Amino acid sequence: MKFWTDDQSLERALPRAMARIARLPTGMAWSIGAASLLLVLLIDGGTRQFGLRLIPFYVPVLCVICWALGRRQALLFAAVAAVIAPLPDILGPSAPSQMAAIVNGIARTACYIFLALIIAAYRRAYDEADYRAMYDALTGVLNKMPFQAAMVRHLAAARRARQTAIVACVDLDGFKTVTGSHGYSAGDGVLRAFSREAMSAIRGSDLLGRLGQDEFGFLLNASAEHGAEGFARLLHQRLTTALTKTGLPLSCSMGALIVPPQADLAEAPLIDRAAALMHRAQAQGAGAVIVEIVEEPADR
Repeated sequence: MKFWTDDQSLERALPRAMARIARLPTGMAWSIGAASLLLVLLIDGGTRQFGLRLIPFYVPVLCVICWALGRRQALLFAAVAAVIAPLPDILGPSAPSQMAAIVNGIARTACYIFLALIIAAYRRAYDEADYRAMYDALTGVLNKMPFQAAMVRHLAAARRARQTAIVACVDLDGFKTVTGSHGYSAGDGVLRAFSREAMSAIRGSDLLGRLGQDEFGFLLNASAEHGAEGFARLLHQRLTTALTKTGLPLSCSMGALIVPPQADLAEAPLIDRAAALMHRAQAQGAGAVIVEIVEEPADR
């Protein structure tokens, strides 16, 4: 049964394909759907002389395109498919009676719309599950695994573009004391406020992820290596100010790595190295920050 265990098996390939289809732009989904309906229509009409009926092939087209579209667009596409499907019968030499055509049309439309509603409901559940997997429910920032995966892609893109990046790890000092004294609801409020301030402090191209209970990771683009350290320290200052506004005894420790495009990435993962810097900063005292530059390979 190698088929079901192989990495290229249908069991694994189909979810990947459906995930790609879910990301199709609406216009492209409509174009593909219209072309597919027209193709089935032409083949269906051409094979009637041999006694072949290809009406069932409208169903997989409907399912795939409705998966790519939102609920309203899916219902509209189902209605279009219901109108197109009977054309070979209506235009053929043995057209059904008017009453039969009306009954068949109503039945087909009802079935296609019902199918579209089912697909749309599953797509909504899929989107909700995908969002929960990607983003932390409390703070709205990336979860640990998606953050690390996105960080790898962004670092590769920065290296190709010859851009400097900053990988930082931040931990909230005194967070456990706050939750112990004021309760978990107060701690949740702190995490939400911290995340909002952190998101407003970075740009849309930067990344922010929650790595642990009160530990966050950052990947920032820097315009140049010589200004990267100042940018990292400015971010730390702004986050510290945000924590001060809560009125609670909180600060944050940061470890930041400046990653030039030619940096040596052969050692431990950068987020782990940034976390090690953060722990060194915590050993110096609450609210400390350490910034280091990833060295270039020795043979360059």
